[in-house]
Amino acid sequence: MGKIKAAIFDMDGVLTDTVKLHFKAWKKMFENHGYKFEYEDYKWKVDGKPRLDGIKSIAYDVPEDKLIEMAEEKQRYFLEFVEQENLEAFEDSTWLLNHLKQNSIKLAVASSSKNTTKILTKIGIYNMFDTVVTGYDFKKGKPDPEIFLTAAQRLNVNPKECAVFEDAIDGVKAGIRAGMLTIGVCRDGQFDRLKEAHYVIDRLDKISLELLENLHEKLFKMV
Repeated sequence: MGKIKAAIFDMDGVLTDTVKLHFKAWKKMFENHGYKFEYEDYKWKVDGKPRLDGIKSIAYDVPEDKLIEMAEEKQRYFLEFVEQENLEAFEDSTWLLNHLKQNSIKLAVASSSKNTTKILTKIGIYNMFDTVVTGYDFKKGKPDPEIFLTAAQRLNVNPKECAVFEDAIDGVKAGIRAGMLTIGVCRDGQFDRLKEAHYVIDRLDKISLELLENLHEKLFKMV
């Protein structure tokens, strides 16, 4: 039996292309309130964080009640965009999920999004996972490792036996702090953004269990 027992996936940008919808919703909300907001702001300051933390990174001088209003506004826009778009799982993600499942690897989603269950159900892959951790299930957002440690606990697997797949800087940091093999998923090819990850790829069908086992062996020899 190999050293990898479980794979934990972020959702947005890793399993499905919701990134463009989140960006549109954030941009619309922030610009309504007079803040300039571009894609780089999204990737560096907001992506992967719980909603209120994301807002604070741009609107850092806003009182708590206003933050909550802005968060609810962003959520409304996002759900509108979800209904309008024909969302699907990435083909390479589905390939990797099937590959790992066939090799008896436990699967989890760990996403800060409170829309996780809705999205996974819409794209038809919810039932592939042994557990799903959402924004409702933890207190400390990424880069705190709580979300990934919660997933490992639910799977009854040691964190060192997990591989994490993340496309956000704070998500990569959280995976590393959880003591897990952390794979950066950089679909836009800007690998430097996720350089802290143990390994960075642009497509999940470039991953195999054999590669994960080799990376795991090298990582924990170094630790």
